[in-house]
Amino acid sequence: MTLGFDTQLVRIRASGDNQPLSEPIVLATTYSAPSAVRHRELFQEGATTFYQRVGNPTAAAAARLIADLEGAEDGLVFGSGMGAISTALLATLRAGDHAIVSREVFAQTRTLLDTTLRDYGVETEFVDARVAENVTSAIRPNTRLVYVETPSNPLLHIVDIAAIARSLTPGIELYVDGTFGSPALQSPLALGATLSIHSATKFLGGHSDLLGGVVSGRRELIARIRHMQFLLGTLLDPHAAWLLMRGVRTLGVRVRRQAESALALARKLVPHPNVQSVSYPYLEADAGYAIASRQMRGGGGVVSFTVKGGTAAARRFADALQLIPIATSLGGVETIVELPYDLDFLSEGTDGGNDVAAPLGGTIRMSVGLEDVSDLWADLDQALRTA
Repeated sequence: MTLGFDTQLVRIRASGDNQPLSEPIVLATTYSAPSAVRHRELFQEGATTFYQRVGNPTAAAAARLIADLEGAEDGLVFGSGMGAISTALLATLRAGDHAIVSREVFAQTRTLLDTTLRDYGVETEFVDARVAENVTSAIRPNTRLVYVETPSNPLLHIVDIAAIARSLTPGIELYVDGTFGSPALQSPLALGATLSIHSATKFLGGHSDLLGGVVSGRRELIARIRHMQFLLGTLLDPHAAWLLMRGVRTLGVRVRRQAESALALARKLVPHPNVQSVSYPYLEADAGYAIASRQMRGGGGVVSFTVKGGTAAARRFADALQLIPIATSLGGVETIVELPYDLDFLSEGTDGGNDVAAPLGGTIRMSVGLEDVSDLWADLDQALRTA
């Protein structure tokens, strides 16, 4: 029996009488074994009831839930999104390897690849992956990984996952950070990706109360990443894993509502006299619309727009907001705004003569929550007029 997405979110997986409807939180860090031989077997099996750094029943349940949503053979959860990203990269790349990465990518992901891993002998080439041929033409004999983020942070660039996947030869992994889309709106593995990555802190958790990350993919690849996680200790706390499952149960209804509200606000922002430009993948005029409408089931809950007047005007706008707070992160039930150029995202810079990021001065990244659209628009409009 094939179940719908929302049914998968809430169905009970346990069998037998009197099963709890909420996954138990198992806080134990270590477990007794009936014999020395069985103790060794539990370690060799990577049992979730051996030692918490090896595995935990609550964390394993969270990973299984999300892997099922992704259509993956297996999955893992981590203590943060960057814990998931760094562990997955370290499990794949070695000195002498070459990685191709989309130019617009999360700031810390870029630093990890361009600075930390480069120091360890991994060469990373950043390309505009919105054009699939840019990825194809960059492939070398030692290319081991293509890493893309779609929709990207913070300008919501869209990468054609299927087109890139078709161009790759065996032995090259395709990692997709789909945090901004979530499994509710995008299925990277079905499009040809070999690993789907999410910051679970964002839409998966959805309530601004947990830090986490998740990867899903084929069993052999997850086994390699699990071994690296065991070495690095980038595990997710059992209580946070329970919070993650609690949040995921409502993922479908939350994200669909956020995407509807985000599109409505984006359409209102486009003609506003104090707005210079709007980025949202489900706007018909957006550069990524054709691909997004094909590979996504909605534009997501993030809208980025540029206020006329540059950085100073954008700061005045943010300070004038009365309902919407200034805060980092995204994907929660509350609407928030962030000024990317005041944080990790460079407003200018070069990488071998190429711009490393599009100009961000005056850009606002807005994560849309579950409030009434009319209330949100009233606040945005008055703040824009103040700015």
